[in-house]
Parts: sequence; C-alpha cells; structure tokens
Amino acid sequence: MKKLIYSLVALLVLSVTSVSAQQKGDVYVGGDLGFGVSSVIISGESVTGVEFGIQPSVGIFLADRLLLGFGLGYNVSGGDGATHTLTLGPRVGYYVPLCKNLYYTPTLDLQFCYVASEGYGVPGFGLGVNLFGVEYRPTERIGLSANLLSLDYVLLSKEGLTVNTVDFGLSLSPRVGAKFYF
Repeated sequence: MKKLIYSLVALLVLSVTSVSAQQKGDVYVGGDLGFGVSSVIISGESVTGVEFGIQPSVGIFLADRLLLGFGLGYNVSGGDGATHTLTLGPRVGYYVPLCKNLYYTPTLDLQFCYVASEGYGVPGFGLGVNLFGVEYRPTERIGLSANLLSLDYVLLSKEGLTVNTVDFGLSLSPRVGAKFYF
C-alpha cells in the first residue's frame, strides 16, 4: 500500500512540476472548429437545427500558464432562414497540467457579436465560460484542443426593433482546435 501511495505522490509531483511549454512570453496562432445538432419539440412538432462554427485566434502567455488571447469567429445555424453570427473579443485562460503533455484549460470569453437572420441584424455581446477544455501537446510547437461543455450568456439588443433577447444556457457544444506555438 505504501508503494502505491509513494508512486501516486511521485506521479503527481512530476506532472505538476513538468516543464511547461506555456511559459510567459509564449505566443500561439490557432483556431477552433465546432459542429452541433439540436432538436426541439414545439407544439408536438420536432424542429432540428445544425450549427457549424470556425474561430481563428492568437494569444500570448502573460505569465506561466496564464493566457490572454483574441478570437474572430463565424457561426451559422439552422437550415432555411439560417442565422449567421460574427463574434470577436478577448479570452483569458489558465493551463492546469494533468500529466506531461495534457492540460485542463478553462477559459473565460467576452465577445462582441453581430447576429443576422431573415434580413435583420442585431448587435450584442456574450460572456462564456468553457468548463471542460483540454489541450494535448504531442510536440513542443503543436497543441490539439477540445472543449465539450460551456456556460454562455448572450444579450442582443437594437433600438427601433423589438428584439431584446437574453440567452443563458449550459450546452454540450463540442469544439476541436489546433494551435501552433512560437
């Protein structure tokens, strides 16, 4: 039993003290791709929607494992009468080492957005927390990431148009991405 405890403590110490590639001053260029399908039943009828998104981003580590980034994203959802969303804004993240090349990467996003659907455009902003993000580093220069769960708040508002929408939701929205560090 003692050997097992010592082995677990040694593994934990090695994973926490392993050389971090996310050091102060490191810069990355990368992006995310997302795809989702949702189905809602309204008045006994099923409505299915498909969503696709892409978000290129850049970032710099302000301190060891503390990331400040900026992204520009485009999402399209629905079929007939699709909704198009353009987003841009900063991101703050923290890299928690789980083992030598695997990191837990929770992030906080503040995004300014513009949503267009059926001839109407509405500006707004969003606040999101990526709760289950991980990044695997197969090499020192390449990171492969995935985010499976996020908590989002979106406010859209425009004067002269009777749209004032608040969306607050917990969603299973898988996104995968890649980063190049230099």
